[in-house]
Amino acid sequence: MMVEMDWCRCCEEGSAGWELAWRPLRRYRRWLPTEPDREERVEVCEGCARWLAGLVIDARGGSGSRLFGQPGANGRHLVFDDQCAACCESPAERAYAVRWASGPAVRGELFLCTACARWLLGLARSGRTVRGMGERYLDGAYGAWPHPRLRGMRTWVRVREAGAAAVLAAATETMGLELCEAPGEADAVLVEATPAGQARALAASLGPAARKMVVLAAHGCRADVARALELGAAGWVTVPATPQQVTAALARLARGQAGGAWDPATLLPVAERPGGERPWLWMPVPGDDGWELAWLVRRFCRGYDTVTATEGGIAVVPVVPPACIGRVRERLREAVGGAAAIEVRRSGELPARRFEAAG
Repeated sequence: MMVEMDWCRCCEEGSAGWELAWRPLRRYRRWLPTEPDREERVEVCEGCARWLAGLVIDARGGSGSRLFGQPGANGRHLVFDDQCAACCESPAERAYAVRWASGPAVRGELFLCTACARWLLGLARSGRTVRGMGERYLDGAYGAWPHPRLRGMRTWVRVREAGAAAVLAAATETMGLELCEAPGEADAVLVEATPAGQARALAASLGPAARKMVVLAAHGCRADVARALELGAAGWVTVPATPQQVTAALARLARGQAGGAWDPATLLPVAERPGGERPWLWMPVPGDDGWELAWLVRRFCRGYDTVTATEGGIAVVPVVPPACIGRVRERLREAVGGAAAIEVRRSGELPARRFEAAG
């Protein structure tokens, strides 16, 4: 009798003898499981289990051989138990305990912030592409890195985070951008938000020229991002960032599409429901932390998708064939970890009336 083998979900080549489990936590007086029986589990081989654990160590230590989009500690050190084991940030309300197990034996458990946990879970579910072992067809013709005609655009950069700096260097070289010595001379100013208010201070010093400023924002820097937007910054992208996200932000800046009114809960641009025939996604904003959901959506969306605050929630218009909208919805649902129900909408439909609004 033949026994069916369970293959590794990550590499799709080895035999799955290990299991990784993601358990959501929430801070009350201390960190507790949100639902004791709720876990997201992925079966992997031993090699992939060790590779995934190594990525966390590399992120914390600032290894030189980083993946694009990999989190980084950015000079922070792991001191307390409630710091993320990857980026060393201290989550405010939500986090994950990620457990490595081989058979009945638990080999280790790490405390991760939501952003790092969802990033690691995505790689565990499909890690072939980032290691050059294969390609994946997720969202139709949706993954190419566009190269807009921005050659000669003058840029000024102040970014410390190693992963973001590498992405900016790649984008600058590929698109033929020119680096300036001073922010006042630049067509595009790229600055990293910090707890000390680096983005706010630069926006204040630039005055009206802050409209050409794009802020690179880690999850813990909401206050600095908000003040920079109030002072006229053109927009923000997440740290970590991908080359595509940086490219799209610069392209929007060049086309004069950045800026406008910002939603105070999510720090997303306020917009009406999308027009045209293209289907789009909508999700409600939780009452306790709209910024966290908005940051996760921005983090895991492609750069040329449109993400806005619309009809009391977050709208995503993916640049994708209509038939592929379901794949995008599923990928984002996994990325945000069930933090919000994601609906597929079409512009001809009337908005759904929420009970509390309708009375």
